[in-house]
Amino acid sequence: MASDKQAFPADRPVEALTRDHDMVRALADRYLNSDSEEVKKQAGTQILQALHMHSRLEESIFYPAVRSIDASLVGRFEQDHQHVDDLLATLDGMSLDAAHSDALVRELLSAVTAHIQEEESALFPRIEASGIDMTPIGLQMQAFEANLVHTQAQISDGSIRRR
Repeated sequence: MASDKQAFPADRPVEALTRDHDMVRALADRYLNSDSEEVKKQAGTQILQALHMHSRLEESIFYPAVRSIDASLVGRFEQDHQHVDDLLATLDGMSLDAAHSDALVRELLSAVTAHIQEEESALFPRIEASGIDMTPIGLQMQAFEANLVHTQAQISDGSIRRR
């Protein structure tokens, strides 16, 4: 989910994750500070898409690769992700115009922003301090993300059907 403006920094995957976090924070700010239902719907849709991709990337590649640095902390982040994934699944099945979707999006954003803060203040510095070579992890993340983007594009243009 790295920014379209910049290529995924395969040698610095933590930087890519931080950029994702910055994008989610900006979208959350737009959602939470708008009175326009159209702006909220657009920002909400972008938030759900961004979080889905980011979560898959962290859960499938990043967390398993850095678990050895602090297994307990990574385990806690995986639990956070489970809660977020549950909220994403609930929201995926409803229109963002639905009466109770706003409360669910706000709950999601609260959980995500707390998770981001803790990840950036507790896990990322430990990874940096560990001296682990992040390039192999970054290359895996880059390939995984490219595959997700490709699959999403195929789903969007109808080339393949969503299960």
